[in-house]
Amino acid sequence: MLALPYDTIPNIPMRRVMHCDLDCFFAAVEELDDPALAGRPVIVGGDPDRRGVVSTANYAARRYGIHSAMAAALARRLCPQAVFLRPRFDRYRELSRRVMAILDDYFLVREQVSIDEAYGELPPAERGCRPAEQIARAIKARVHAETGLTISVGVARGKSLAKLASDLSKPDGCLIVRPGSELAFLRPLPVGRLGGVGPHTRERLERIGITTVGQLAARGERELVSVLGKHGRHLWLLANARDDRPVVGEHGPPKSISRERTYERDIADIARAAEQLRLLAGKVARDTAEECVLARSVHIKIKWSDFRLMTRQRSLAAPVADEAPIAAAALALLYGEVAPLLDGTTAIRLLGVGLGGIVPLDAETQRGGIVQLPLWER
Repeated sequence: MLALPYDTIPNIPMRRVMHCDLDCFFAAVEELDDPALAGRPVIVGGDPDRRGVVSTANYAARRYGIHSAMAAALARRLCPQAVFLRPRFDRYRELSRRVMAILDDYFLVREQVSIDEAYGELPPAERGCRPAEQIARAIKARVHAETGLTISVGVARGKSLAKLASDLSKPDGCLIVRPGSELAFLRPLPVGRLGGVGPHTRERLERIGITTVGQLAARGERELVSVLGKHGRHLWLLANARDDRPVVGEHGPPKSISRERTYERDIADIARAAEQLRLLAGKVARDTAEECVLARSVHIKIKWSDFRLMTRQRSLAAPVADEAPIAAAALALLYGEVAPLLDGTTAIRLLGVGLGGIVPLDAETQRGGIVQLPLWER
């Protein structure tokens, strides 16, 4: 276990945020349930013969350059001897719930951000408190003993640093960033390590000579805002270890709801695309009913046959949970924004429908809002 001591300053309680991330979760579960897979390259995801996508690859497979979101067909070319398995989400959810229950024994507040990772607010660090390293060791030991899985842990004064620490400690590690050492920890890291720096943002930063987090931190905030807009300020704050975002418990509605589908054959016909979009709109509408929420906006997602991504969004006149207005908004975006681009030279590989501006149904009803309710019984 890799750890830097988490010091305390006398009489000043220090915030401690922990990030826990299960290692290669889907593939690890498959190895756990089938010991014959141990040591072999394991890839969980879609069918390589049907344009599937890699969801998770274990470390044996990653040595061949395989990673999540890669086309499964390419993964098979890189590693023909890999074992390809379809996801078993019921089993993954079962183990995820068991791990989250363990974390709840140690966190004041837990924020689950995906099926295999969560942030937790620990009691503040003050004289006589239980050391963060001791808590991390207890969590890691319990997760392994009670589920057979390994989990990587990072601790720092903010969420961004805690996640970076857990990422850098993988697999099966722990890294605790001591107060006062944050900038030294961040300075040498590639700028792409910061959350929110994707390939496009990284290229824009590299064009102005920024390749490390330290270089980003040293630039003026105004300069970064002029290059990246409001996102530039957010990244400048993270690069300077300024992150006071709270750990949010699971008491509110989801931030968004979406469904998408990758097609075995590209869609070049707008009528077929519209038909598929209606089906997706029905699914997200049913999801709003199950969550007892309403949506204020609709967006569609398109992945073209050349893998370019496109998203378009439309605000709604009133919060909705009914399929009809969701489908109408999605189709308006499809015909207005996408149809003119289907000119015979490209086609659609993936379609998605998503909802934003999510509010609880009860809260909107209490405010006397205009609400369109689902047409089916729950």
